[in-house]
Amino acid sequence: MDPDHHHRRNTIHTRPYRSKRHPPCDDCRRKKLRCQADGHGGCQRCLAAGRPCSFARTSSNQPVGIRDVAVAHEAAVAHQSASLPSFDHTIPNSVEISPLPHTPFPFPERQAQTIQTLDALDGHAYQVIGSSGESDPWLLRHCKFNDRGFLLFHQVHFRNAGGVPLHDKIPVHFLVSADHLYESSKEGAGSLSSGCTREDLNRLVPLECGQRLVLLFLRFVFPALPIISRSQFDLAAAGTMPDQSTLQKTPVCLLAAIYASAQPFAKFDDYLCLLDAYSSPPTDLLWRIVLELVLRETHTPHLATLQAGILYLHRPVPMTESMVADSSFLWSFLGMLVGAATSLGLQLDCRVMGLPLWERRIRRRLWWAIYAEDKWRSLLMGRPSYIGKDEWDVADLEDDDFTLADSACAALQPLSTKFPPEGLCAQPFQHFTRLCCIADQVQQSLYTLRASQRLASDFHATLAIAGPILQQLKEWSVHLPALPTTDGSTSSPVRRLHLNCSLLEIFTFRALLRPMVRSATPPPLREETRETHGFTDQFTDLLAELFELDEIEPSLAIDMTDENGMGSAVLRTAESCADNMIRMVTEMGSGDLSGFWYSWSRIGFATLSNFALLLVVQAPTKDHALRAKARLDLWRHTLRNHSTGCRMMDLGLIRLDGPLWAGLASNYYLPRHVKDALDAS
Repeated sequence: MDPDHHHRRNTIHTRPYRSKRHPPCDDCRRKKLRCQADGHGGCQRCLAAGRPCSFARTSSNQPVGIRDVAVAHEAAVAHQSASLPSFDHTIPNSVEISPLPHTPFPFPERQAQTIQTLDALDGHAYQVIGSSGESDPWLLRHCKFNDRGFLLFHQVHFRNAGGVPLHDKIPVHFLVSADHLYESSKEGAGSLSSGCTREDLNRLVPLECGQRLVLLFLRFVFPALPIISRSQFDLAAAGTMPDQSTLQKTPVCLLAAIYASAQPFAKFDDYLCLLDAYSSPPTDLLWRIVLELVLRETHTPHLATLQAGILYLHRPVPMTESMVADSSFLWSFLGMLVGAATSLGLQLDCRVMGLPLWERRIRRRLWWAIYAEDKWRSLLMGRPSYIGKDEWDVADLEDDDFTLADSACAALQPLSTKFPPEGLCAQPFQHFTRLCCIADQVQQSLYTLRASQRLASDFHATLAIAGPILQQLKEWSVHLPALPTTDGSTSSPVRRLHLNCSLLEIFTFRALLRPMVRSATPPPLREETRETHGFTDQFTDLLAELFELDEIEPSLAIDMTDENGMGSAVLRTAESCADNMIRMVTEMGSGDLSGFWYSWSRIGFATLSNFALLLVVQAPTKDHALRAKARLDLWRHTLRNHSTGCRMMDLGLIRLDGPLWAGLASNYYLPRHVKDALDAS
C-alpha cells in the first residue's frame, strides 16, 4: 500500500454536498458541488477560485458546518412539504417551468460495478428493457443495484448495464430470467411426435364440437380480432352454425387456432361444458399444431397462415409463465408475421384490385390486425417498430369492411347493448384501429431511442409533444359510448377501449416525468480481478468512507415549489390519470375478467404497476408521497382480488410484490420525505 495513504486520508476528505458525516463547506453546499477539504483551512475548490471558505473560519478540530447543514436541510424539507391545492383537470399553458441550476455532479458516486458478461450467465436468459418497456428504465435508475449490477428477485432479476445514463445516453437495463421459467413454451415449440393432418385434428376435436367452438370464437374473440371471413364459413347461408363440410375445407392451421382460441369459453356452451367436466380439452396440443404448421407454411404463406399466427400471438399464457415477461420469441414471431403480411401485399390498398369482395374485406382487416400487434407490442415491450409509416397505404376501416347478412350477425349474440348487431361487427375494432395510430405516435415521438435520448432531460420539449397527443386521446374518447353501468356479468368491449386509452395517457405522462428528476452519476466500472480479500475489503472500506450510499436519492431537475406552476400541474394530472385507470379496473365485473383479452394486456397492467411505483419514488413532497403510497396499496389490493379470476393481472401483481416484499427503501434510493411517508403509512 502507498506509504502516504494514511496521511492523505487524514488530510483530504471528499464531501458530497448532501453528506452528514463529512459536510461540505457553505459555498459548495449552496452550489450542490462535491467538496474536498485539504487540511489547510479551506476546500480545494474555494482555494482554486480564490474565494474565502467557511472551513477557514472553523477550528480544524471541530465538526465543520454540521449545524448549517442541519438548518438548511430542515428548511428545505419544510419548504418541499407545503400542501398543494386540489387538481382542476387543466394544465395552465401560460405558466413557465423553471429548471433548477445544472450541476456537474448531481449525486455522489456509487460503489464501483464489476464488469461481467451477460451472455454467459449459466441457466439464465436476458433481454433488454426498452425505453417504453413495462419495467420503466427511468424508475430502475433509482434502484439499489449490487456491485455486479444486479437487483435480485426470485428467479427474475434486473441487471444494470453499467456506464449509463450519460447526457446523450439513456438508462439501459436487462431483464434476466431463469431458463426453466419458459420450459412450457419451449416444449410447445418442439416437433410433434404425432402428425398435424386434418385427420389428427378431427380426432382431437370432433366436428360436432368444432362447430360449437367456431360459434364461441365468433361470440368472444371475433369482436376484438375480426380476422376470419364469416362468408368463407357460410354463416350468411347457414345462419346459426357452420356446416361440417365447411370446416373440412378450412386450412388445418387456422381451424386449430380457432378451436384453441375458443376453448377457454367452452363453459358458455351447454354441451362443451359437460365434456370438459370429465376430461381435459387438448388445448395445449392444439396450440402446438398451430405453431408447427405456421412455421412450416411461412415458406409458402397464405392468408390462413397469417390468421393462425395472429391468434397464436394471443394464446393464453401458461400458468407457469403468468408471472414472467413475454419471452423474446414472441417479438421474433411477430416479425416473421409482419414479413409474411408484406409478402402477401397486405400493406397495399386493395379496394381497387380485381379481388372478390370477401377477400378485399379480410385483407384490409388482417392488415389492421397485424398493424395493431406491431404498434402495441412495440410500445409495451420497448422494441423498435417493424412497420414504417411510409411503407403502407391501407385506408381506415369502414362499415362496408364488416358487411354480413342479418341472420349471421344475429348468431353472434351481442355482448353489449350499446352496439347493434352490425355495430358489434364493426364499431369496436374501428375505434381500436384509430387508437392504434395514436399508440404509434406515442412510441415514435416519445420512446424511440433518439426521442428518448433527446427528451429525457428536456421537460419543455417533452411537454410540447405530449400536449397534442393528450388532446388526440381526448378527442378519440369523445366518440366512445359511455362505460356500461351493468352488474358486470357480461364482457364489455367498450371498457377495454377506455382502458387502452388510459394506458396511452399513462405512457404520455411517464415520458413527462422522466425529465422532472435527474439521473444519478453512473457507478464507476472496474474489471473483475483475482485480488486477495484483504485488498477487496480495504477498497470497500475506502468507498464506504468516501461515499454515503444511502444519500443517493432522486433529485428534482425542475422547480416544484410553485403549486400553480406547470410542473405541479403535470404531476397532479399524472396522478389523476393513474387514479382513473385504477378505478376502471376496480369496477370490472366477472364478465370483463372472464372475457377475451389481448395477450399484451397483461403488460399494460404491469405498466400501471410500474407507474404507481414511480409516483412514490419520485414524489416531490411528503403529501404527494402519502397519496402515492395509498394509491399503490389500492392498486395492489385490486390486482389481488381480480387475479383470482384473470391471469392477465399476475404480471402486474408480481411487479409490485417483488419490491414491496423487502420494502421500497431496500430496493430504491428514496428522498427523506418519501421514507417518512412510508414509515407514517
